[in-house]
Amino acid sequence: GARGGPPAPPGTYSVGGGSKYMNWETLPEGFSTYCVFQLDADQGTPCSGWELNGTFIGSGEMRGKRLVDSVLELKVDLIRPGSVAFEYIVDAERRWDGVYFMIDGEVKMDMSSYQFQYESMAYPLTPGYHTLQWIYHKDVAYEMGADRASIRAIQVLGTMYNTEHCDVCPKGHFSTPGSAECQKCAVNTYADKSGAAQCKPCNAPGQAGGAKYAFPGATKCLPAKPCTRDDIAVSFSQCDGKKRTKSEAYIQPQICHGGATPAADQQVDCAPCDSGMYWAGGKAGCKYCPSGKFNPKPTHQGIQACTMCPSGQIAKKVDWFDETFGTYQFQSYLESGEMATGCVNGFCGTGGWRALGDKLDTGVGNGEVADIWLSLEVWLETEGEVMFNYSTRISNSENRLQFYIDDARMWGVEMQQAQSQNDQVIEYITPVPAGPHFLTWVFHKEREYSWMTENMQSTGGLEDRAVLEQILVTGVTEGGAVECEACPAGYVADKDRWFCSACPAGKFSAAEGGEECQLCPAGKFSMDPGSKSCKACGHGTMSKKGSATCDVSPTQCRYEVDEETVYDLSALARTNNEPMWGPVLETNRSNSYFINICSQEQSNQSCTGRDGQGVRAYACQKSLLADDFHENNLAVSLGDVMAFYTRKKQPRKGLIVSFEGGDLCQNGEQRSLNITMICDRDVGPGQPEVIPGTAVEDEKCRYNLVWRSQHACPMCTEKDMKVIKGECGVTGKRPINMIWKEPKQCYGGQDIPDLHYEPCTAVVIDKGRVTLIALVSVCVFGVLIGALVFMHLRNKRIYREYSVLREQNEADVELRKYTGETYTLDD
Repeated sequence: GARGGPPAPPGTYSVGGGSKYMNWETLPEGFSTYCVFQLDADQGTPCSGWELNGTFIGSGEMRGKRLVDSVLELKVDLIRPGSVAFEYIVDAERRWDGVYFMIDGEVKMDMSSYQFQYESMAYPLTPGYHTLQWIYHKDVAYEMGADRASIRAIQVLGTMYNTEHCDVCPKGHFSTPGSAECQKCAVNTYADKSGAAQCKPCNAPGQAGGAKYAFPGATKCLPAKPCTRDDIAVSFSQCDGKKRTKSEAYIQPQICHGGATPAADQQVDCAPCDSGMYWAGGKAGCKYCPSGKFNPKPTHQGIQACTMCPSGQIAKKVDWFDETFGTYQFQSYLESGEMATGCVNGFCGTGGWRALGDKLDTGVGNGEVADIWLSLEVWLETEGEVMFNYSTRISNSENRLQFYIDDARMWGVEMQQAQSQNDQVIEYITPVPAGPHFLTWVFHKEREYSWMTENMQSTGGLEDRAVLEQILVTGVTEGGAVECEACPAGYVADKDRWFCSACPAGKFSAAEGGEECQLCPAGKFSMDPGSKSCKACGHGTMSKKGSATCDVSPTQCRYEVDEETVYDLSALARTNNEPMWGPVLETNRSNSYFINICSQEQSNQSCTGRDGQGVRAYACQKSLLADDFHENNLAVSLGDVMAFYTRKKQPRKGLIVSFEGGDLCQNGEQRSLNITMICDRDVGPGQPEVIPGTAVEDEKCRYNLVWRSQHACPMCTEKDMKVIKGECGVTGKRPINMIWKEPKQCYGGQDIPDLHYEPCTAVVIDKGRVTLIALVSVCVFGVLIGALVFMHLRNKRIYREYSVLREQNEADVELRKYTGETYTLDD
């Protein structure tokens, strides 16, 4: 205002040693704006860049355009170290569109897609020339939100040592001598020209032209209409015993004159306590029903109005915000920070939502372009709902009430308005997860065709407004229950019947309203809290009663065919920071597959769904086709249960690993994946592959791969070894050596024992057996001797007979010699 020189004259302002740009009726010196299209085909598309709007500058009309940057550029020359600061808001498609800031081609502020209230940013500047750029980027024609950014103030320090000139205050503002910034004209005053030293008062009642009014920052006064009951707010004092004071007053700022007048204060009965509450008496007033109890209707009764919920049900707490619609209560909420309200992005009359006693509204007198917002901070201890009744009075289709839960825009509210009439009361209900949340209502006003083309000081559509008549939030930490609610399957009521607790892993609850969680039976498991049922363990695996998993883990992943055939796949499990096995690409390269043996850990996020979170599964199928709505490709689970099966014809040459219970297909079946594991000691761990000549999905929703691996060989045992015994040595011992049977068809398990020796021992003789053998030997010997004697005697007799015959034969020969006759032996 006066650093190193005379004070700034009235109607102007200066920051000292630089410039602050707040007047956007004309483009200040040094600024330029333009558009940059990335596609050659769009080079001729009309685009004027950032556009002037009086009290702020906007990024221009971006709807319907694609791959374009709207640039606001300022070139400065600093003679000393300085800085640049600015205030901006933006509402655009999250992550894809938005505004970012650059200094000399270097990004200083990353792209921001959503900033509802004006945010201040500041960055240092070194002496010398600099190019400052504010760039609104739009990727494609898809639109979300207002699809624009706005800047209301830019300040650059360091361009001079002392203030060399003063900037003129814009219309609707004024300044006193030596001001560093301009002030808005107060209520019922206006400034119709730039550079005002003070604002002019509007006509008072009785003056020529009739009573007029103006809102803060007005450029002209408007005629005051006759007052109606809609211009009068009703409020009540705190209840004292059984009575309270009812007061009426004109809604401020008052924009009417004459007509209806507020009634005098009067004593009236206290209102009944809301549902979920009871009358505690005296100054204590109404209190919430205790935990586990509920009250379904308004009451004047005491604690007896609250009833305990039945077993298996809970009294979910509800918070009614009807009382906040009274002026006193609404102000207390604003002061505590639980509620907040304001008006941005245009000409604002009332500066936010206002309390009317039995409702809240966005006020009147706001410009054709404005965003009037109300936020409510809530904390839900369980999953709940938010319900509110609202109505709108609009003069064009672009004006509408928007509703946000945190940063998520609830489009259903705007769809309801498109199908409703003016002043029609509409009810909207939507679920809200447990935890802290900000609920935000925004009455968005803009011109029906292009909000960018005229001065934002225009006050058309003064009567357009939104009204909230009731706000109700269930599941809150502080509140009272109006009904009992059965816990859903997978949950049970706590002992105080206050909230539903999820059944822990290893347990389940099959029906709603369950009183306690049941243990999963042996052979089944439940991995996630809140399970409605237990899953059966896969074939070849097992579990104990109450198990959260089956006996499959990175450290325990074995399948026993029989005592001699046991497979161990633990070494194939990917854990910690290791990636999953894959990708395994289909022949047509449209899908890829990722596998994790014995583990569902996904540190590398190989399998991610539309929400960007990892798919909890042993295996997944991931599409390689582009996703138009999300930056990650879609992945689906192929199974979260692991099973083992024997290869019937070759039980010792591998096994089949099956993943079951995957995501549902369109035909209603769950996806599954079978991997044929083949024993191959020469390939090491190997990797999953497509079966040659076969489609991965050979049947609908059933997938098949093959995996050759040394780990697909059974674990080695002594049955796979051959014993080699050496000769006994002079020491009385002999070597014992073991070698693998060839070909070797096992891996891991037992190792070959070291060479060892065993003593050479004499054969131990069994006396009984020796006696038996001796007796048998004697008998056999006796029989042999007897046979020999018999044969000797028999042969001796035969020999004797033979000798006789021989002598007879010789005699016969002699007889023939002398007689010449022949005789037979018989003769």
